[in-house]
Amino acid sequence: MDFFAHQDRARRNTGWLVVLFIIAVTLLVFLANFCIAVTIGWTELNAVKPNGTSSFNIILDQFSWKRFIYVGIAIWCVVLGAIIFKRLQLSEGGKRVAESLGGHRIYPNSDNADERRVLNVVEEMALASGMPVPPVYLLAYEVGINAFAAGNSPSDAVIGVTRGCINLLNRDELQGVIAHEFSHILNGDMRLNMRLITALHGIEFIGGMGEVLLRVRSNRSGAQVFLLGGALWIIGFLGTFFGDMIRSAVSRQREFLADASAVQFTRNPQGIADALKVIGGHQAGTSISSPATGEVSHIFFGQALSRLGGMFDTHPPLMDRILRVQPEWNGAFIYKEVQKEAPETEAEDRNKEKLAKAVAMGAALNGEFIDPAELLLQGNIVSVQEGLSHIPDALRGQAHDPLGASALMLGLLFSDDEAVYQKQLGYLKQKPTPGLLELIQQQTPALEQLSRALYLPLLELSMPALKCLSAEQYKLFKQRLLLLIRADEEVDLFEWCLFQELQHYLDPEFGKVRNLRPRYREMQQVAEPYRLVLSVLVYEGHDDSEDIERAFNRGIGSAGLYNLTILPADACELGEFRAAVKELAYAYPHLKPRMLMGFVNAVKQDGVITPVEREIVRSIAAVMDSPVPSLDEPQG
Repeated sequence: MDFFAHQDRARRNTGWLVVLFIIAVTLLVFLANFCIAVTIGWTELNAVKPNGTSSFNIILDQFSWKRFIYVGIAIWCVVLGAIIFKRLQLSEGGKRVAESLGGHRIYPNSDNADERRVLNVVEEMALASGMPVPPVYLLAYEVGINAFAAGNSPSDAVIGVTRGCINLLNRDELQGVIAHEFSHILNGDMRLNMRLITALHGIEFIGGMGEVLLRVRSNRSGAQVFLLGGALWIIGFLGTFFGDMIRSAVSRQREFLADASAVQFTRNPQGIADALKVIGGHQAGTSISSPATGEVSHIFFGQALSRLGGMFDTHPPLMDRILRVQPEWNGAFIYKEVQKEAPETEAEDRNKEKLAKAVAMGAALNGEFIDPAELLLQGNIVSVQEGLSHIPDALRGQAHDPLGASALMLGLLFSDDEAVYQKQLGYLKQKPTPGLLELIQQQTPALEQLSRALYLPLLELSMPALKCLSAEQYKLFKQRLLLLIRADEEVDLFEWCLFQELQHYLDPEFGKVRNLRPRYREMQQVAEPYRLVLSVLVYEGHDDSEDIERAFNRGIGSAGLYNLTILPADACELGEFRAAVKELAYAYPHLKPRMLMGFVNAVKQDGVITPVEREIVRSIAAVMDSPVPSLDEPQG
């Protein structure tokens, strides 16, 4: 998948969304004026009908440009007001959508076998796609088989699954569904979906007002209120009609793309094909019963709600989706009863031996040693499953608990210098949290033995648990991070990388974060910050001066900035580096792939990719709010 190409396509779709929205509201203005003219004309007809005057002319006489303008302004104000309100609601990210549908968060330390399975699948898919692990929400009372991804960006994204989804799908089928949802996050569809919810809420809000007025009972003005409510309801119905039409126009084709992307992620077309077949054989299908389904129906894996005889369904027919993935399908669906599978830990144990044998055989055939920790970073789901098995069970268990995850992140920052270490201990003892220091000291031996390549994956596994902290706990956790980092009175690159990823992906959970507005359209506008960031990257990853020069030249060549020269090593200060990375984040989406691929090609130049290089590239990508490019594909 080309994330940035899809981002550009999503931006074009957003443009079409704006055009369709303006047309829809304009039509509503005309219809509102028509309804008002009919209502007033009907009143006139009931009062007295002048001789020789037709009913049509009486109604036509009620049209007034002055009223037309006033009504138009009123409707636009109502629509825009509703949009602003909804936008403020959704600024909290995907969790707001999940909660509106009746979902509750599956805690990372859940011991339920079905919940544990979906959590593990989401973890694997996130690491394979270079994303932080998102929280998972369960729609516990929905028996239909469905799922969704919601959020404004990868940092506040959530994955939602229904009870039917986790009870009826096996691991491979569930993996296909989750991969489909991750593709929506990575190709920009998720952000477009959120904008669609916001825009269409304004149109459909008018219909809601009409329904309220229709329920009003008044002895003195019942007829007038009823007529006004009926008019608004008709307008609102037409608004819903336009909304469904826009959802359908924007959504259908993207589902085929997401299905194809799921196959690309998992390398297993059978998984998502069988999931679709199970849906076809399930009585409840993909239906969602929540009252909030209407305005978010387009975000689901399958058709959550069908209106107007399916004329404007947001998803293609089920059979068409299956045949796209599996052209040889014989038309038979899969019929399942709810059954409990073996606990996820047992399934993992069965997979570990097979995966380990496959990796060992591959290494023997190639005559090479493969560091198991490096498998976790290859962007392949099978490699990720094998790589995760090399993180000690004790550390993985702690990563699923809020206190344990906090202890892991703080433990990674402890210094080898005894004086600094004692100073760091002193900081943690100032405002002690019961059990925290003991946990850190308990984890220290395992952390000291952990491969450096697994530090950031361990961080990403900890994200859902850290998002379960309270706002006050997160504030204290962040303060402790800064104290430990500054204990030696300097900030090294690893400390910057760790803090940057934590801050970028956790801050949206605990407060509203203002989205960056792009301001750089040309590469030349970011040439200097790019030069500084690339210089730091190549100095950190290479020792030989010729390798440094070649890596820098490859990086600027990939970005199309051929006239730049590398900065002297003493000019590459970390403070300026941090500021430069933030400047790159203000580039327009079409520039980001060139910059990121420049960094990737620079670290690939010598054929050796160090954990430090990985950490820097992953952190730069996080600041730029972009998926991490693959570091293990052949150089292009």
